[in-house]
Amino acid sequence: MSQKKTRSNDTDKGGPKVIPQLPVNKFLENVEARAWTDAEKELDIIRQKSDNSQWSRGYVKALEGLMLSYRNNDDKYIFLPKVLANRPEDAINNFKKEFSEFAANELHGEYDRGYFKALEDYFTLLANMKNHPAPAAPPPPEQATLDQSTPSTDQDE
Repeated sequence: MSQKKTRSNDTDKGGPKVIPQLPVNKFLENVEARAWTDAEKELDIIRQKSDNSQWSRGYVKALEGLMLSYRNNDDKYIFLPKVLANRPEDAINNFKKEFSEFAANELHGEYDRGYFKALEDYFTLLANMKNHPAPAAPPPPEQATLDQSTPSTDQDE
């Protein structure tokens, strides 16, 4: 067996699946917040730190696809943004479970399992956001208005 075949088998089958989780979480949060510049920066970090395995390539390609899906202004024909428009909790959990099963299924190739794992991570983030909503921003302080009918007490009489 040639050395090239052995090396590709080690990389493609059970090789290290090195995707830095912190940049992935930041990327997904930025996509949710529609902070495209920050999402691009995190995606570049993920690309640089990931290995060149089929699994990693599938994972990165799924992240790119998520960003492009949400960045596109025309959601008319895009499945995911349409389904998640009102973010029903049961739909999020069903997608998370389904993608988790696909990511673990040995019948799928390494590329596909990496792709599905990225989608599973995205739905995990959505589920966590649904269970622990971000604290609401405090309301702005009420502005005092000068009421013309109220006599001023500051004037010297």
